[in-house]
Amino acid sequence: MEIYLAPLAEITSKEFRMLCYEGGADACFSEMISAKAVTLRNRKTISLSEIDESEPRTFLQFFGGDPEVIKEAAEKILELVKPAGIDINAGCPVRKVVAARAGSALMDDPERLGKIVKTLRGVTDLPLSVKIRKGFKTPNYERCAAEAVDNGADFLTIHPRLRTDMFSSGTCDFDISIKLAEKLPVPVIHSGDIRQKSDLDRFIGTKIAGVMVGRGALGKPWIFRELKGGTVSDDEKKAMMEKHFRYYLDLDTKTAHTMIRRHASWYSTGFRGSAEFRNSIFDLDNDIKKVTEIINDFFEIKL
Repeated sequence: MEIYLAPLAEITSKEFRMLCYEGGADACFSEMISAKAVTLRNRKTISLSEIDESEPRTFLQFFGGDPEVIKEAAEKILELVKPAGIDINAGCPVRKVVAARAGSALMDDPERLGKIVKTLRGVTDLPLSVKIRKGFKTPNYERCAAEAVDNGADFLTIHPRLRTDMFSSGTCDFDISIKLAEKLPVPVIHSGDIRQKSDLDRFIGTKIAGVMVGRGALGKPWIFRELKGGTVSDDEKKAMMEKHFRYYLDLDTKTAHTMIRRHASWYSTGFRGSAEFRNSIFDLDNDIKKVTEIINDFFEIKL
């Protein structure tokens, strides 16, 4: 069973993806790329499509509601980079994405989702995937999955929650993923609530081709190796953290400094005194030099 890094807005940059590959990921997905912004030549958005030459298998995920706009965006990006494949986001529940008739809003319009897949299929022979949900307000994942596959999708990822469930704990319906995998002629990937190896036991003997890890990788980019039954030593974990933090320190920007705090808070999960640690690094009075000192002391590393 393959284990993928899920697309996470403002998180799955090439630097984080490379760390997850080191941690055992079989494939990674970029953060969401706005098709509309690409067509408007927004430099920041286009930069999200950058793939390091050392990345073995990275998919670019696009979101948008207009088939022609997504087609134009994909054509522009594919002139700059050749990813392992293209993914269409039909699952994001965030309000501004839904308001643009994109993300999980496509679950309410299966025919339009099918048109988007068909249009993209006409401009690339790269592997094409779609990430869907259980539905918008009511379940209609089977109809959406059929539209995607009938129009050329090579595989499908399902996050088995309704859009109204957002990411609420306890609402992930694993049986839906398993049933969909039984029905479709293409591989199905399950996404949602995968945090430890025992979570994979429910897929033994099923046709699920792989799982996608999102929030479970925050503060644990080595989770992929652990899910495969491997172990990661404390020294290895510290080395990965140091590499991650140094990347942001080298950038030396306000955004980078925010990301240092954010990732440090995730890495601290499970440590004694983590609440106090998080409070200290998010204290607005702390400059980055002070934050770095606090991180060094807490994790016993040297930046």
